[in-house]
Amino acid sequence: MSLYLTGGVALAYAAGVVGIHRWTVFRRRQAAHGFPTLAWRDWDTLLEGVAPPFGGPPARSPAPPEGGPAPRALRRGPDPEKDARQYELLCALVAGATVEASAWETAGFSGGEARWLTLLGGLRRDPEALLAQLEATGPNTVGEAYLQQTLALELRVTPVNLELVVFSSKRRIGSWLGRFGEHPSLFFARARASALLGFSAQVLDDLARAVYFSREAPFYLHAVTGLAFVEEARPALAHACRQGLARQGESP
Repeated sequence: MSLYLTGGVALAYAAGVVGIHRWTVFRRRQAAHGFPTLAWRDWDTLLEGVAPPFGGPPARSPAPPEGGPAPRALRRGPDPEKDARQYELLCALVAGATVEASAWETAGFSGGEARWLTLLGGLRRDPEALLAQLEATGPNTVGEAYLQQTLALELRVTPVNLELVVFSSKRRIGSWLGRFGEHPSLFFARARASALLGFSAQVLDDLARAVYFSREAPFYLHAVTGLAFVEEARPALAHACRQGLARQGESP
């Protein structure tokens, strides 16, 4: 009987500790309003090296349905006499529309570009299969590394394994920063991992790094200014990001 009693007490204690920790995480996340901008997808990174330098007039390219500004690569439209089909397909991809795999090469994308763009098409159609494929092959580019980790944080986290997945993700991102260099998207992914545990200070540190190493790319500036708690927690960062957007003619 004493063995059952001891086991029951131990189980109750463990459950209490986990419950208190989960409540603490919940409170921290609530204080930051759930870190909404960290759910955005960095399409600048995903289209890096794939989207041609469109040289047409400024265009109103579609904003991604998951939130965030339109990618810089699509803010200028195609030249009147070329690249129109490529621009149309890339806009459709960002907007969440289905693009047939054969359409990419038909539009003039190379074989490697077409394979990557076809892979990206699985983001909304079958993200589990996309993640499994990325995990099976391992990342060869910073875009693959960024995508793999953001999908893992979206799809692999449960109430039971929260800490394990988050700390494994941060360790993996740290190794990829050494491999691929200090790319802003990896800092952004690490900020997202920290946000799952409500580690606001670590989130802000990595967002500041993303802003710096991206040379104030609009995506990261908007990601900072879209977090209401930054104004109080890190006012200098919020002010710098607002100024960066103003210099680029954008409003927060």
